[in-house]
Amino acid sequence: MTSDRTRGVDLPNALPNTSGVWTGQWTLTSEPTVDAPLFRGAPDSQPSLLAAIDADAASLTADVADGLIETTPLPPEMLPRVRAMQPGEDGELIAPDEPLLPATPEDNGNRFQLIVGGGTQSIEIVSRGSAIPAQIETQNRMDTGETVVVARGGVTVVIRDVQAQMPTGQLLDLGTISLSADRIVGWLPIVTGLFSGTSALDDADGEFYLEGNIVFRQGDRVIYADSMYYNVSRQYGMVLGAEAISPVPEFEGVVRLKADVLQQVSSGEFVAFDAAVTSSRMGVPRYWLQSDRLRFSDQTRAGIDAGTGVPIEIKDRVITSSNNFVYLGGVPVLYWPSFRSDVSVSSFYINSIRVKRDSIFGMQAYVDWDLFQLLGWDRPPAGTEWTLSTDYLSQRGPALGTALSYNRERFFGLNGPTRGFVDAWGIRDRGVDILGRGRRDLVPESDFRGRVLGRHRQYLAGDYEVIAEVGYLSDRHFLDQYFEEEWDQDKDHDTGVRLRKHYHNQQFELSAEARVNPFYSDTQRLPRLEHYLLGGSILGDRLTWSMKNQVGYADMNVARSPLDPALAAVTQSPLPGEANASGVIAATRQEVGMPVELGPMKFVPFVSGEASHYGEDINGDSLTRLIGQAGVRGSLPMWRIDPNVHSSLLNVRGLAHKVELTGEYFYANSDTNFDQLPLYDRLDDNAQEEFRRRFIFTGFGGALPDRFDPRTYSLRHGMQRWVTNPSEVVADDLMQGRLGLHQRWQTKRGVPGRERIVDLMRFDVDTMFFPNSDRDNFGETLGPTTYDFRYFAGDRVTFLSDGYFDYFDRGLRSISAGVRTSRPGLGEVYVGVMSLDGPITSQVLRSSYDYRMNEKWIVTAANTYDFGSAGNVGQNVALTRIGESFLLRVGLDIDRGRDNVGVSFMVEPRFLPNRRIGRLGGQLIPAAGLEGLE
Repeated sequence: MTSDRTRGVDLPNALPNTSGVWTGQWTLTSEPTVDAPLFRGAPDSQPSLLAAIDADAASLTADVADGLIETTPLPPEMLPRVRAMQPGEDGELIAPDEPLLPATPEDNGNRFQLIVGGGTQSIEIVSRGSAIPAQIETQNRMDTGETVVVARGGVTVVIRDVQAQMPTGQLLDLGTISLSADRIVGWLPIVTGLFSGTSALDDADGEFYLEGNIVFRQGDRVIYADSMYYNVSRQYGMVLGAEAISPVPEFEGVVRLKADVLQQVSSGEFVAFDAAVTSSRMGVPRYWLQSDRLRFSDQTRAGIDAGTGVPIEIKDRVITSSNNFVYLGGVPVLYWPSFRSDVSVSSFYINSIRVKRDSIFGMQAYVDWDLFQLLGWDRPPAGTEWTLSTDYLSQRGPALGTALSYNRERFFGLNGPTRGFVDAWGIRDRGVDILGRGRRDLVPESDFRGRVLGRHRQYLAGDYEVIAEVGYLSDRHFLDQYFEEEWDQDKDHDTGVRLRKHYHNQQFELSAEARVNPFYSDTQRLPRLEHYLLGGSILGDRLTWSMKNQVGYADMNVARSPLDPALAAVTQSPLPGEANASGVIAATRQEVGMPVELGPMKFVPFVSGEASHYGEDINGDSLTRLIGQAGVRGSLPMWRIDPNVHSSLLNVRGLAHKVELTGEYFYANSDTNFDQLPLYDRLDDNAQEEFRRRFIFTGFGGALPDRFDPRTYSLRHGMQRWVTNPSEVVADDLMQGRLGLHQRWQTKRGVPGRERIVDLMRFDVDTMFFPNSDRDNFGETLGPTTYDFRYFAGDRVTFLSDGYFDYFDRGLRSISAGVRTSRPGLGEVYVGVMSLDGPITSQVLRSSYDYRMNEKWIVTAANTYDFGSAGNVGQNVALTRIGESFLLRVGLDIDRGRDNVGVSFMVEPRFLPNRRIGRLGGQLIPAAGLEGLE
């Protein structure tokens, strides 16, 4: 076999080369014999089975231990010691070569193409660009059985139909690989040997050496390099001056690896020496992890979705390194001997840093660490995060904590969606608590203070559900002092477990609860079994049947008094309904309704009854209670549509007015007053109960009027009407009526031809009336009245107002009104006023401002001011800088209630969006580099 180009002979059949592609022709001296048993041809469509084949199995067959490539690092004197991500000696920046993307080969059918790797790969050599044709030369070497290809002037090597053989024998397509460089030398099989049978396809690996502006692409991974060796069929090689970039969809960014020496030991497996890793795209980033030796695994394997059972692709991108330094601004700030992590967690050891100073805690430093990385756990369970908190408060002492959160498709070997967390934090407190007016300089009830909070929920096969909680607190004031927002808004720290079984419209629940915080009133359940049936059908849907049944043992304990004598003197204990009582509680509540339609009107007459037994009442005696109830509920929907209503000013195109009138009349008779029973099921959280214990003294002189008893409030609102009453103790004689008017105006908005129906305005009014007002509503026939109003001037501007009115003496009257405007990703503004009159009188102005001023700066501010006796309540203002790598926030907080002023400084990675300071206008700030360099 000869080539007209290699021999330099001007043969008659030589073609002019004008496309930059090798155009030589091969000639034979004898008739060729072709034997291609591995030829498969091109299928019309990809078999669906390939989507479920494990893509990782074959790619791992070539590894360091297989001896395919020497992975021992070169001697130190031979290694080029480039300071990976740092500035050069003269201040120049060592940045990656300008990316030169491989040109797409021209589809003109005139290619230099060979089959290698046992027939599983094809190699094409084309010009890198169309402006200057590449110079391609070939030479046959009979002594080594190969053809040497030398290409200059910018060349692209395209390796197509790259496949890996699975253990089952089936083939999985790994995609196309392209290599572009200024100069390329390739060692390929001699075509004459393949035709004559003297050499086999299995012996033809295909090897390349590349120099100058190298760009290597395989799937979504890119490598830039100075020089490179690559073996086609075995997919291993060595790269000098390398930079690899691999996307990580989990955080919408990329992982960038730069190294002096980079070895690809197999498909997706890299070993790097004197390497640096970052998710920044800047030439010299603000941060990076630098290591002596680093291994990066980028693999795809087949998996099964636990929820649907459908085969899916699972991405495994893991970094393992030794002798590591974390650089920040070119300065090493942390050393750790080993590092292992999934690249979806793109921070290095430290997740966040906060520095604050105020008059309660003094100077504070909060540092959150990634425990999986500290422990060298390279493949933590999917969907888990584990954080270590090392904190210091100058006026309180050092603190330590840990938090583990998980969101998985299975837990402890049991399949089923599972979510939960465990959060523990503790401190040896040497200071005093400052909680507000009347509670300053309180000596903590314990020197070692902290909490353990855990919540778990898992759905199991067979419609089972498990809910578990653990909530331990060291003392009554710990949450209020250290986690005020959680104390005010979150549910109580409870300890218990519930096992539920769902069966059509029924639910069975077995639960147990323990009291671990003796300074709060609580009820232990040891245990309780409940059964619910909702909307059961009787007589062919003529009647509906609902019920609740329960049996269990309850042990209620009243909160112990505060240890501080001054605080105990102004703290009410027990509250109304609290008592030390225990015993068996068994109850059944049944309701039967008869739905009736009279034209457009719907009525549901209903009757219900309850029989319950309590082992101990408020006086310690056993008690059996019977309740009978009856009533009727009804509704009348109406609507009108007028497509001719148009207004450009009001942004209205057509108008639909929808109205629903609702009404209810309810009568109940009980042989026992509700105040004869302990409040086994609480109505309020601990935060409200602790406030009420003090407010009874400060607001009512030590005796709480019945009209402000939370049990009376719940009774007047008719909580006993429902079968699923959360506190079955609250039930008594009652006669009540309800009226409601619910209105909604809708219009069309959007691009002409693609309009959508949206709410223009909503206005709901509900009120109650009591025929027996002296008994049921403190002498007032008209009872609690509420309204809710919302006007959507546009998609981003809303006017809103709501109110609540009780008409008896000192009854609560509340009105709030405000305007909110929001632009996702840009900012949000709210201004509103709230007026309270009743047991508490106040007029409060509230405002918040969150705005992105430009690409680099966000300003956040909030204000609360009481025009009454309280005066200034508090303000906070913060300025956030959006850096290429981090979000930096400086804030000022003023809390007049606790007479506290604080300054805070927070640092969070931008490449890993966080809900703390990384949210703006209802959206997370995008990861750095997602929208280009900034």
